[in-house]
Amino acid sequence: MEHQEYFQNLDEIEKCWKELKNSGFNQSTRDKMWGLCMRGQMLFWQIAADSKNKGETMVVSVPAFERAVMLLEHEHRYRDAVRMCKEANEWEINTDWYTKRIVKLNKKIYAFFSL
Repeated sequence: MEHQEYFQNLDEIEKCWKELKNSGFNQSTRDKMWGLCMRGQMLFWQIAADSKNKGETMVVSVPAFERAVMLLEHEHRYRDAVRMCKEANEWEINTDWYTKRIVKLNKKIYAFFSL
């Protein structure tokens, strides 16, 4: 698989994230971001499978996962964010970031249900 499409998607994700923050997280931009993240994850899985088959090292950071987790957190969808972090950990990408994020999200879940 050609990696150019993956890296183009990364650029689009980062541009959209800036737009999202500047727009106050409006719904249409959130929908656009979610679509870009899902596309980026699909592209990542293709690259990961290809890399694994070739015995190559996998990428260590996948913004399509990270931004999706951050978006879910912003929407107070903490359990969904935890699930996505666990999925990323299964791929062994930047596990330290996701592990710390799970701890942070679990604190938010606990606080939410302790009200």
